[in-house]
Amino acid sequence: MKCVVLGASGFLGAVIVNDLLQRGDEVIAFDRGLRKRDVITEAFSRNYKFIEGTIMDREALTLACEGADEIYHLAGQLGTSELESAMRGAIEVNIMGALNVFEVAIACKVPRVFLASKPNVWLNTYTITKHTAEKIANLMTRYHPIRISVLRYFNLYGAGQKLYPVRKILPTFAIQAMRGLPIQVYGDGTQTVDMLYVKDAARITVDVMRNKYNPNTMDCGTGIEMSVLEVAESVNRYFGNTAGVKHMPMRIGETPHTRLVADTAELEKVIGKIDYTPYDEALAESLSYYENMEAHNVDAALNFYGFSQPFSMAW
Repeated sequence: MKCVVLGASGFLGAVIVNDLLQRGDEVIAFDRGLRKRDVITEAFSRNYKFIEGTIMDREALTLACEGADEIYHLAGQLGTSELESAMRGAIEVNIMGALNVFEVAIACKVPRVFLASKPNVWLNTYTITKHTAEKIANLMTRYHPIRISVLRYFNLYGAGQKLYPVRKILPTFAIQAMRGLPIQVYGDGTQTVDMLYVKDAARITVDVMRNKYNPNTMDCGTGIEMSVLEVAESVNRYFGNTAGVKHMPMRIGETPHTRLVADTAELEKVIGKIDYTPYDEALAESLSYYENMEAHNVDAALNFYGFSQPFSMAW
């Protein structure tokens, strides 16, 4: 099967590329550029092609999507508070870019498209753009010969997730705990998350595309609720960090005391019972990645966020 992955150098995109190659599919990876970790082994090289471009470039999109059986749309501008000063750009890329993808898919007669989305619980720019893209996908599916599957990913984590510029829970917690700093937690930390391991997310995504089509937007998470404080404690425990946590004012774009937990009923109607990687196992693999990261990369992230570290801890 010929599959196009848009945003193939991103955190989830790169893992989906690997999942597809493991299944024996032909993969067209489409992105603005490759990161160092996106190295395809010789065993898969004949089934892999990289095309440089953006979803705002319809000509490049068309080149990538011609003759495809599936398109995985994972490209976009990410951020919570980060996008509040970049609203116009986020609207361009996340809404108009999605429309470009859908229109090119229809023109190229691609039967199946996947759209990555998120839970719509916070009032912020990113949420608004993803929710709008969902509705456009629903509209396109209704009136055109195309089926667009939508998953709302909950809190993705795993090896390879970037430290910055977009603040994500696990890498941000990890770099603080590694250096003996108290982990900064927004609000009182009782807000909850549903932690979804990236390899599980990739497998679920491809399984959704290969099974009976469900026109409903589906939650993609474990259905297990954890408080942010519990996540912080698990990270501190792994690194043996005794500095605890430091409570901070709630950031722009996030609602205090929000409960995030996936309802997997719709998803399981499509792919059946899901086997998830145990949290402790996935957490250890993820934190090991940061633990073995070069010190200057950790320093750069700490400086970016303004985390001051004890002089004795500087590497």
